[in-house]
Amino acid sequence: MPLATLLSILISFNATAANHQAQTLSEAMPTPSLTVDTWVKGEEVKSFDPEKVYVIEFWATWCGPCLTSIPHLTKIQKEHPDDLVVIGVAASERPDRQTPSGGNSQDPVDPNVIKQNMLAKVQSFTTSQGDQMNYRVAFDFDASMARDWMIAAKQRSIPCAFLVGKGAKILWVGHPKFIDEPLAKALAQKSPIAKPADEIKPVDNTILSPTTEPSAPTPPADKKPAA
Repeated sequence: MPLATLLSILISFNATAANHQAQTLSEAMPTPSLTVDTWVKGEEVKSFDPEKVYVIEFWATWCGPCLTSIPHLTKIQKEHPDDLVVIGVAASERPDRQTPSGGNSQDPVDPNVIKQNMLAKVQSFTTSQGDQMNYRVAFDFDASMARDWMIAAKQRSIPCAFLVGKGAKILWVGHPKFIDEPLAKALAQKSPIAKPADEIKPVDNTILSPTTEPSAPTPPADKKPAA
């Protein structure tokens, strides 16, 4: 497959994402959906748990700075196994330059073949990392998630991490190497579904017998009960 054909495919993908009128995404806004094609590693996440914190990191196997960030993401996931969910989203993979085995450079491009080759590359890389990449990994072939997150947040480079706080609100966006301080603040926040202490009323522990009526109040000493 000629390189020019591969580049035209990538340009088409990027143009579709850029021209989509996505809502502008910024801090303190509700998070978009998780619309990945395939979960490569770890349990699937269908929706955000309001009592957990999430790090959604966009990366690619060809991106040097992304690979440098992997140990740090593994470290923060290991340090907070119960309260934090780290997800690496491969949304910027590139097709192979070589023509598929047995194919002809003039044959029509099959998007399914390209998708499977790109997915296989992500799967192979993730497997080779083993426990050094010990967090969830997902593959976003059609760039739908990159459009709703990266493009909407006006982010044009990877790696890029989105910090999602408790209650599924975006708290911070930036390079994952700078995430430690905002992450600590996010983990320290109380869950929005818990009531503040001043709103919790004390429980009335008084128990009345169902067969006993409350007694009448005692009249003052200088007054006699009515006849």
